[in-house]
Amino acid sequence: MPRPATRNRLLAAAGVAAALMVAIPQAPAFADGNRSGIDACAQEAKNAGFPEDLSSQGRNDDAIYAVAIAMAESNCNNMAVHTNLPTDPDPGTQDLGAWQINERWHPEVHGHDAGVVTDQNWQDLGWSAREAYAIDHNGDGRGWAAWASWGNGRVWQFMDQAKAAVYRNW
Repeated sequence: MPRPATRNRLLAAAGVAAALMVAIPQAPAFADGNRSGIDACAQEAKNAGFPEDLSSQGRNDDAIYAVAIAMAESNCNNMAVHTNLPTDPDPGTQDLGAWQINERWHPEVHGHDAGVVTDQNWQDLGWSAREAYAIDHNGDGRGWAAWASWGNGRVWQFMDQAKAAVYRNW
């Protein structure tokens, strides 16, 4: 057991170290697209080109909606995979990444031949956000209706969290 004076200095040093860890803001770990979580989704929605908040204009093509969709679809998990059951004649497909981009139905968005999606792109959160932006803005009029969570209403339970994340990260 250390002497009382040494022990007190060790305890004081540990207290200072703990206070610094709490007091010094940590930079986000956004060195690459291999990350997940609502704040990472908000940052990538911003980088993809979604405007911050257009709700006051009655518009829903902004980052808040984008982040809410990603939360509803995958909990903003860049590694999320959902396998769709086969239906005749469709052999079944997968929805990939945070925004659950379908590997077959959206090949035009990511510039690949139908069905060709690589692990290097769909697992990248930035790629997924850019594809979501492209799908939302592709001009077919569907916008967010391309996502199941929009159609079934699940997206609405994430709006407050999404708004807070967007405002934190803008």
